Amino acid sequence: MTDETIVAIYDTNAQADAAVRDLMAARVPADAISRHAGKAPGTATPAPAPEMGFWASLFGGEPDHDDAVYDRSLENGSTVVAVRASGQNAAMVTEILETHDPVDIDERASGYGLSGTTTSTAMPITAAPVTTTREGAAAMAASNEGGSIPLSEEQLHVGKRSVNRGTTRVRRFVVETPVEEQVSLRDETVTVERRAATGRQPVTDADFTEKTVEMTEVDEEAVVGKSARVTEEVVLRKDATDRVETVRDTVRREDVEIEKLPAAPSVAKT
Repeated sequence: MTDETIVAIYDTNAQADAAVRDLMAARVPADAISRHAGKAPGTATPAPAPEMGFWASLFGGEPDHDDAVYDRSLENGSTVVAVRASGQNAAMVTEILETHDPVDIDERASGYGLSGTTTSTAMPITAAPVTTTREGAAAMAASNEGGSIPLSEEQLHVGKRSVNRGTTRVRRFVVETPVEEQVSLRDETVTVERRAATGRQPVTDADFTEKTVEMTEVDEEAVVGKSARVTEEVVLRKDATDRVETVRDTVRREDVEIEKLPAAPSVAKT
């Protein structure tokens, strides 16, 4: 698959550092990333600019309008980050570079008073020079040999989990209820009566002795006793039923829109 060279200009070293760091985190090979810095802030002598034909060798084409933008940016202390990426990774690399607020090449060219086309010159390393129009800041190469766009699609996976819906608790406690019952009781009473004797019974000396007669009174009283027995049982039982539930959600998938564009008119270089 044809490689492409993607270029971005950053006005601060911090932006360039962050871009390179994110590229490395995305597993872009270190030898595919090149960084070209201008003079450091506060220094009197600028860093040497790339030699003549450097940009052409990097992009695989002839020097043109954007080369002057890169050179002027380096002279003013900017940093140029160039990444060699395969066609399938070009979009990812471009997105990472644009995340760190690179310079808009067309606006920078206008600010420098450079005339020419408003297109970038980044080209596939192994392909013939082509021109791609971009409004973003990173210059992305196009390829006449084609490329690929990965299309992703989500799939719905439905699982199960247990959810606590509440607890049933049975607590035993004591309730006292007043009760009453009638019972028949017997009371005894001793009565003493004195009455006149009848008849004429003879009295002897033996009758003049002491004599005691006793009688005991007996009363009945209620005696309370209690007995307990099991009248019922409370049983906890858990029943399980199966149900079928329809889960509805949305899944995403990527599609492509194919649009055939007319060829752009070529611009002659002077």
